[in-house]
Amino acid sequence: MRKTLATVIKEWILFRRDIAGLLLLFIMPAILIIVMALVQDAPFRDYQEMRFDLLIADNDQGSLAQQIKAGLRQSKNFHLVDSVDGKPLSEENLKQLLQKGKYKVGIVIPKGATAEVANSANIIANDLSKKLGLGSTLPAREHRGNTYIHMYFDPVSKPTFRTSIHFALDKFITAACSNELISRVSKLSKLQNDSTADTKNGDFGKVFEGVGLKEEPLNDKASYTKHMNSVQHNVPAWAIFGIFFIVIPIGGHIIREREEGSALRIELIPRAHISVAFGKIVFYTLVCTLQFIVMCCIGVWIMPLINLPSLGLGLHPLALLPMAMATGFAATAYGYFVGTLFKTTNQALPFGAISVVIFSAMGGIWVPIELLSPAMQKVALLSPMHWALDGVHNLILRDGNLGDILQNIVFLLCFGLCLWLVSIYKYNKRGHSIQ
Repeated sequence: MRKTLATVIKEWILFRRDIAGLLLLFIMPAILIIVMALVQDAPFRDYQEMRFDLLIADNDQGSLAQQIKAGLRQSKNFHLVDSVDGKPLSEENLKQLLQKGKYKVGIVIPKGATAEVANSANIIANDLSKKLGLGSTLPAREHRGNTYIHMYFDPVSKPTFRTSIHFALDKFITAACSNELISRVSKLSKLQNDSTADTKNGDFGKVFEGVGLKEEPLNDKASYTKHMNSVQHNVPAWAIFGIFFIVIPIGGHIIREREEGSALRIELIPRAHISVAFGKIVFYTLVCTLQFIVMCCIGVWIMPLINLPSLGLGLHPLALLPMAMATGFAATAYGYFVGTLFKTTNQALPFGAISVVIFSAMGGIWVPIELLSPAMQKVALLSPMHWALDGVHNLILRDGNLGDILQNIVFLLCFGLCLWLVSIYKYNKRGHSIQ
């Protein structure tokens, strides 16, 4: 025990002398999480919270077009642009503006759209009238085919953006067409002047105001529930990524000890190398835990200062401590393994850095594992970063407790313990070959 404690004190003295290295272990991950949170803030924001300029070329000038434009103007998501330099937009002008990247999305309402919708509504209303025995009909002709409202995007628009805008616009167009149908049915049944059936203003939403879709929390503690945003993802994800980069200083330190001869002197003391190795593991695990705590503090108090959401720590924030310690232990053991496995820093450091990047890509740091192929999702279970990130998400996003992350902690501890035991075996084998 005294050897382990002495090793911890020795590592702290060496660590304290290297102020630049000490600062890099904390400053670089801090810069990383701030930059990544800023860069990914827009993609993580819900499109419902954003407002877009929407080009519209109205070649119809009918009631359908007016209803669509009225609905879009009332929406908080769109700012209608129907003229440029005082001139109404044409389809050709709209395409040119989108091609130049000045706007992101535009729609063209074709000529005759209102007439086509009105005719279709009359056909349906007449059919209903016949079945209900109302005895009245509206003028109608044969259906001539589909009339599409054309939607155009800036060529660089992402698929997610296109899909979101498509759904939003489809909602307004469907409501406008449905209003037209309700209006025709009202006319047939002579309810158009009935105040209880007022649909002539296009307020189709009131017809079905008793039926809707509303998101509800999974538990009765909704005030504690934090929605997913750039901070909730980036702070824990990149903090874990930074923790595993401890492999570089640990691996380099172990190799330097062998090259300078201090490792050989430790070998001269019976059974000392195990205590010394355990002391290194303990010290760097504490450093990694402190690093994670500092990153969480940045997420809670610094992020709001740069107009980003504050990091939510869930209902059981203290459970993050054992999660951080297990992650730090796995990262430290991996660094010790890399330092023991390779003979020179030129071999160890590139391998350690690249392997950490691979672990992060597999583990969901860069891309959620749900987007990976089924085979890669199974491979991702081998990444310690997956278990670390999943455990943190269980706490801060799913409002879990210590019992919910026991499996994650056990995996990280087993991962670290296996690597440490392999490292001790490799260390002993190398020592015996020297003798």
